[in-house]
Amino acid sequence: MRRAVFDIAWSTIKHRKGGFVAAFVALFFGSAVITACGVLLVSGLTSGVEPQRYAGATVVVGGEQSKPVAEDFDPVYPERAGLSATVTDRIAKVPGVRSAVGERTIALSAADRQGHPLDLGDPLYGHGWSSAALAPFELTAGEPPRTGREAVVDADLARAAGLKVGDRIRLAVGTTPAPYEITGIVGPVGRQVSVFFTDARAAELSPHPDRLTAVGVFAEPGTDASALADRIAKAVPGTDVHTGREVGDVEFLDVGQSRGFLVGLSAAFGGTALAVVVFVVFSTLGLGIQQRRRELAMLRAIAATPRQIHKLIGAETLLVSVVGSLLGAVQGFLVADWLRAAFAEAGSLPADFGLARNPLPAVASVVLCVLGGRLAGYLAARRVARIRPVDALGESQVEPAALGRGRLLSGLVLIALGLVAAVVLPLLIPGQAALAGAGSALLVLMVGAALIGPVLVKAVARLLGPLLSRSRVSGYLAAANSAANSRRLSGAVVPLALGAAMALLQISLLTTGQEEAKRQTAEGVVADWVLTSGGPGTGLSPELTEAVRALPGITAATPVARSQVLLNYDEAGKPRAETFSAQGIDPAGLGQALDLDVREGGLTGLTGDTVALSRMAAGTAGLDVGDTADLHLGDGVRKKLKVIAVYGNGLGFGEVTLPHQLLIRHTTSGLNSALLVTADERAGGPAKAGASLGELAGRTPTLAVVSPDDYAAAQEGAYADQSWTSLIANGALLLYVLIAVVNTLVMTVTSRSREFAMLRLIGTTARQTRRMMFMESWVVVLTALALGTLIALPPMVGSALALTGRPVPHVEPVVWLAVAGAVALLGWFSTSLPTRSALRAEPVAAAGVRD
Repeated sequence: MRRAVFDIAWSTIKHRKGGFVAAFVALFFGSAVITACGVLLVSGLTSGVEPQRYAGATVVVGGEQSKPVAEDFDPVYPERAGLSATVTDRIAKVPGVRSAVGERTIALSAADRQGHPLDLGDPLYGHGWSSAALAPFELTAGEPPRTGREAVVDADLARAAGLKVGDRIRLAVGTTPAPYEITGIVGPVGRQVSVFFTDARAAELSPHPDRLTAVGVFAEPGTDASALADRIAKAVPGTDVHTGREVGDVEFLDVGQSRGFLVGLSAAFGGTALAVVVFVVFSTLGLGIQQRRRELAMLRAIAATPRQIHKLIGAETLLVSVVGSLLGAVQGFLVADWLRAAFAEAGSLPADFGLARNPLPAVASVVLCVLGGRLAGYLAARRVARIRPVDALGESQVEPAALGRGRLLSGLVLIALGLVAAVVLPLLIPGQAALAGAGSALLVLMVGAALIGPVLVKAVARLLGPLLSRSRVSGYLAAANSAANSRRLSGAVVPLALGAAMALLQISLLTTGQEEAKRQTAEGVVADWVLTSGGPGTGLSPELTEAVRALPGITAATPVARSQVLLNYDEAGKPRAETFSAQGIDPAGLGQALDLDVREGGLTGLTGDTVALSRMAAGTAGLDVGDTADLHLGDGVRKKLKVIAVYGNGLGFGEVTLPHQLLIRHTTSGLNSALLVTADERAGGPAKAGASLGELAGRTPTLAVVSPDDYAAAQEGAYADQSWTSLIANGALLLYVLIAVVNTLVMTVTSRSREFAMLRLIGTTARQTRRMMFMESWVVVLTALALGTLIALPPMVGSALALTGRPVPHVEPVVWLAVAGAVALLGWFSTSLPTRSALRAEPVAAAGVRD
């Protein structure tokens, strides 16, 4: 019996290719999207970069670079955790260790013979000479450094600067340059440019002299690397011990951050993608089964039982789901490669970050798509399988006059829930929960709108009826068809509206955040000038602050350090940790340099163990002035800090504001990102200050003096870079929705070949039929645009409330017009082309084709 059902199902698929091809396309591309999400997730958990500078070491020990979180992904610390300088001796005493080499990494910049900063492409780092053995680096000329003013450079740096052994090179840590004599040249290794000093000089240059970047371990001959790593981990607890490929996680700080980025993005994006794919597959299969009402009704009339109908449709959907999802899963690896390349281009991933080629995402995608397709087929067939055969035959000719009470009520309830999540939640619960709720409300609203879609289509058709009827034949037919076949048109409207709504929401999130960050920065920087690191510089040296304060005409110089922190809090009784951007500022003279729009408390007491939080950060953790914030600083050090202020300008400057000295001690570079300078307004003060800063910049190649407006523009660009990563991921999902739109529209039109033939036989011309479909397409397009805009608007308002505190999203009119134009073109082409194709057949022949 089971084999007979599959034989019938296969025969049906062969003779009804149109509807099943549409389902196949939806499943094929849906499986590709889900597989790509899974590949990114697995890559975030397991992939990385092969070690380069530490490739010669047996074991490499680094600081703990992530925070363990029970039943969740471990967030990665953005700054280098580091190790105590005394740990090398403890590691050297572990049995099986031949030698242990402490390693320091110092970010540098270099200048050419004319004093201009060198742009080397790769970052420039300095190290102690003893750590050269970890690669190993080998001298190709000269000898090792022996004094604090000597250095060995790699061949790439020597070539770029046009230098050789015996020449002098100017190297700077931040904005503090010093000349060095080149005593040797080594071959380049990996994706960094290297300079080697004496170990003592490397310790002097390091922003954290008492800390090491890592310790490389050479094992005794015959020692097993894994066993040695276990012994070292027991001897030196609180460290990360790695061997083999995992050493790259210690060597490249950005690899760990990239893995965290992929895990977070794929986990959030994957859930949305799965929901959208299931929604689209359900819509496509439902439309296909709806077009077969007459066939299924005939089966019921000749004594087919509801169970047999479900078995037949189940077998059909199973065959299509298995084939479509299997082939799509293979293409999912290519989609993942495309996303990885796009993220690398946007700067979110290292260019050499490889993806994991694990089959598990493909298997999971196939299982999910098959289960989703099977469930969609069951639900779509439920009505035709359970009603009486006579009623089924009647409904196969004419759509039911009204929606079922349960469907209508479910749609209204979902729309109400979506409105609450989109608008009410941001008013009651500020922070990240409000932003997430507003974004997820889109799908809830879309499902609700899909359930009552026929009612909406019928309402629009009635509104447009008088306008359409001006064209006597085509318009009358279009109006009558739209009103009588609202369920069929709803199947085309819903995915088109979903595409428009997703595009509007994503662009709104990007532009609203950009505009708000720009506004906050422009209004918040009240200083006269901003000093930043120009070119490939690494930051501003802390000692620059006092030097600027001593210049004539300067009233205040406020240093700003940048980092990220983890804010720990409880949500529904479960511990959570959220990453927020952070800045460290000096409250002295702050009022003359920066306005954070303080809402509660004040910043004058921002010293010691205190912190100020933005409205977003405070709302996320549920903190007020006087409460204690639980933070992990950038390098993993945990602090309990008293909240002294809540401010509004978090997008422009950072969601967490800490005392300057507290933050900068826990950054990798130990450098400032900016210095806000205010001139003395007394006679001649601004002119003197401008001249003094210009002379200082002339003496310091890595120093740039910019206006507050230019600084604000740079901050806006940084926010845009972060937002583009989310837009790239959602762009792939939006592309899938657009494919589904075309798929559904073509499927809807091609199924009407017999109808077109009958119209031709009763005297309607081909031109009138095309015009009828053109008018129907406008019903679909206008309904989709209205529905998409109405669905997108509440999440846009809620997201704006969460981001800015104001219910006014920022969307340029030209953007809406572009989305509307794209929807119109997509709807029109997807309708007109298959209509022309269907009208090529002779009416008599087409009218005799089986349904």
